Amino acid sequence: MVKVSIVLPVYNASATVKRMLESIEAQTLYDFEVLMIDDGSTDESGRILDEYAAMDTRFKAFHKQNEGVAMARQMGVDNAKGEYCIHADADDWMEPTMLDFLYAEAKAKDADVVIADYFVSSKQGEAVCKQQPSVLSPEHVLLDMFDNKLFGALWHKLVRTELYKKYDAKFFRGINHCEDLLIWVQLLQHPEIKIAYLPKAFYHYVANDTSITRHFTRNTYEMRLRFRDKLQELLHVADADNIIEKVSFGIFTEGFIYDVLTREEAREGLCMYKQQISALKSLKWKIGFFMLRMGMIKGAHRFIHY
Repeated sequence: MVKVSIVLPVYNASATVKRMLESIEAQTLYDFEVLMIDDGSTDESGRILDEYAAMDTRFKAFHKQNEGVAMARQMGVDNAKGEYCIHADADDWMEPTMLDFLYAEAKAKDADVVIADYFVSSKQGEAVCKQQPSVLSPEHVLLDMFDNKLFGALWHKLVRTELYKKYDAKFFRGINHCEDLLIWVQLLQHPEIKIAYLPKAFYHYVANDTSITRHFTRNTYEMRLRFRDKLQELLHVADADNIIEKVSFGIFTEGFIYDVLTREEAREGLCMYKQQISALKSLKWKIGFFMLRMGMIKGAHRFIHY
């Protein structure tokens, strides 16, 4: 058994994936494997992955038809042989000591999950995002994610691989946004899971203009609704109803901002979320929703926009 499995989904990332692969190759922890999942790329990504697999037996290339990041991650997890598992994205990169430090912390604390800080890289520069949980208990960590105190990503958290099978935690076909958060929902409702926090940043997350949230379409909206429905099915914490309500309002707001709602959906949302709208602190948002209620849809969109 290797110490760490890295799951790397790749789709048309030939411009960036080499940087990620080079940063993995430079890891000071030698005992790892990389499960490189080519999700039906139409560029040179597949060839690049094959080249790395030919040079280093720790790099394993898989090629599949395009189904989205969720099923690519699932293929990686299904084939992982590491004691611990972590995910990575093809447009990011990691510090050379990342696996070394995370694995050492996991072993020292006998932890099932190790959470680390991370870097956010953008055109404005780079900043460290602290990720210290309010309390190191699974439910508190999960609630911190829904309160936006912790990021729900998988790439700055080391997970004991056997947890996926032990708790039947899996990704869901067709849910390719917040798919990682659903994994945490499935894992962190088990109070016996032991969590450690490492106050150091290793992973460089690149905030880019090609993410799904920056190209929000009707399909994106419908996928967000599937995420909401799956969340409602899986979440059983005491505050679950309030969390689902908050998520639902957020999805409605996204749908409005990106102008993908039907008139009927907009009307239903305005009725359903009266209380949330009245509780908004932003006068601009309140006026925008008032304009929407009055049928001034184009004006509302001009008034509220990203």
